[in-house]
Amino acid sequence: MKTPTDEPLTRGTRVRWRKVPMGRRGVRRCGIGVAALSIVMLLSGCLSLASLDEKPIDKLTTGEAVIALRLGAAEASAGLPGGTSDNWIVLLDAQGRGQAGHIERGERGDIAWTELGVSYGVQAEDFLTTQEGTQRIPRVGDRSVEYLRYALPDGRIEVISAARGSGIRADIIELDGTMTSAETRDTEGDVGLCGSRVLAITDTQESESIKGSAREAYAAQSGSQTDIPEELAAVVQLDDPVGDVPRVLATAPMIDGLKSGQFMFACEGDVITMPSMLQDDPVAARDFGMMATTGPMVLQRWDLSTGQRTVIPVLDENGDEITLSKDLTIFGYQAIQVGDEYRFISSRGHAFTVDLRSGQTRHLFTIPAETVSHPTLFQVTETGVYVLEDRYREHVVTLSYRPWDGGDLREVITTGQLEKYLRTNAGGILSSGQEREIENFALRPGWDGGAQ
Repeated sequence: MKTPTDEPLTRGTRVRWRKVPMGRRGVRRCGIGVAALSIVMLLSGCLSLASLDEKPIDKLTTGEAVIALRLGAAEASAGLPGGTSDNWIVLLDAQGRGQAGHIERGERGDIAWTELGVSYGVQAEDFLTTQEGTQRIPRVGDRSVEYLRYALPDGRIEVISAARGSGIRADIIELDGTMTSAETRDTEGDVGLCGSRVLAITDTQESESIKGSAREAYAAQSGSQTDIPEELAAVVQLDDPVGDVPRVLATAPMIDGLKSGQFMFACEGDVITMPSMLQDDPVAARDFGMMATTGPMVLQRWDLSTGQRTVIPVLDENGDEITLSKDLTIFGYQAIQVGDEYRFISSRGHAFTVDLRSGQTRHLFTIPAETVSHPTLFQVTETGVYVLEDRYREHVVTLSYRPWDGGDLREVITTGQLEKYLRTNAGGILSSGQEREIENFALRPGWDGGAQ
């Protein structure tokens, strides 16, 4: 399996995992400075000092929690031998108090909080934590890197991951706790949910398995069996394949350099829209990654009822193009649709709102986000952006909030109780301790405490 990287890849895995250099993560402060900081925070009333209630994973319950966090496998610090593959699931209430459940042999994965409960998993099984406890859900087969978990409209949960070898695996956790799966081979692309369908925007260069069916679909759409472009873009359905090939729903001529790198897009009936970049130098992007070039932001708009694609220029309030680069990004965004607006923040903290029909766009603000050591994580609601930071130098984890329509970033929850899970000291000549990363987090559905 390839080492996860900081940016979405132009080929293969569309994922935002970071490889964290351990030498930079283990910086600690001690003595009077930390003591003074702890006293100040305690007096301010914003720091939770209550110990987490550790439980076997089967006994973990949602209780009064408003945020769920997944802590990844521990790596040995300072490049020395060691580390473990276990994970922790942490559930915190609005005061930063909560529970921690231990998972053995956890791989990198997502965590989702749906109306059913908190959903997460490892290679061999999935888990669903509710008010009553935690249910184990066996999995048939084996998944590799997990990309994302979606809550389907009917309450089921869809898990998208890399299939062993080449392709994408879609697992559906049914309401009765069983699981059904579908795998497609030689498939890559930008994945998202539209209604109950899991779709990918791809092309015949990325996904060789669709070449035949994409050409057939284009011929049917155009009415010509001869005037077919050599390479085609397509929207395919991953959870209802034809054999091991994804089902083609729409096609259009491929535009070299039209890329997005997302796991979300706006959905209105049969129309899906995705903010994208039209790269100035597609060759450089293919060789060195999607951030290796600049280009204007555009909207890809696909109408699945007709099979047609439209590329809409994105313009700011002054009617000018918005040029994307490594300093202004849309990749790896978290997004929410509010009416005709699509509000999103990229993995590097650049927040935008775009009108899905006109393409009129505003860059709202930027929240600084580390991209090498201790990356900042984001989740969004209709009102604003939630920001999760591991402030490792201060030995605290904070959840902050910033509204879309203005206002400052303010802390909502601050806790020091994750420190012993994120960083552990170990004696002995050959070990200097272990360090974990907060892989991702999820908010309780309907909770918007930062906006209150």
